[in-house]
Amino acid sequence: MKIEGLRSKFSAAGLTEMCTGPAPLRPRVLSLTARGQAALAALHAATDRDLARLTAGLNDREAAELSDVLARAGHLLGAAMAPERRDVP
Repeated sequence: MKIEGLRSKFSAAGLTEMCTGPAPLRPRVLSLTARGQAALAALHAATDRDLARLTAGLNDREAAELSDVLARAGHLLGAAMAPERRDVP
């Protein structure tokens, strides 16, 4: 689904709203509504519960190793996306 379609869907669900921005080059600002903030908080909480469940059996060494691997993956993915980010206004 395209970004505009997602924006419309989230807006229709009461999760986001469009406001007039302060700068002339950015006349509209997309932000979360209170309902959207609550939905995001619920997603974060569910993610935290899932992560705790998935890692409950790891010892300290294994948890540290997993943390290092995930940090490396995040670094690699961030570096891979960097050229794309420069093209987005």
